[in-house]
Amino acid sequence: MVGISELSKTVAKKTNTTQKVARNVIKTFLDTVVSEADRSNTKINLAGFGIFERKTQQARKARNPQTRKIIEVPSKKKFVFRASSKIKYK
Repeated sequence: MVGISELSKTVAKKTNTTQKVARNVIKTFLDTVVSEADRSNTKINLAGFGIFERKTQQARKARNPQTRKIIEVPSKKKFVFRASSKIKYK
């Protein structure tokens, strides 16, 4: 698995900047995407990469596997990403 540290090293090399600056840019970008999806409840479309959005999962009934009882699962908001077909099939 690749984390922000590894990504920031690569970005820093490719952009001739420091790893600290690259890490800050990556973190700021990710924070901005999440806050925009929360604030405006809209899709963030990055052409050629994918779509980020906040979706509401409806309430549903489920079964507790230990007790076998039916329980109510409340609705919740999920953050989802759908990859562009350009990167799905590479």
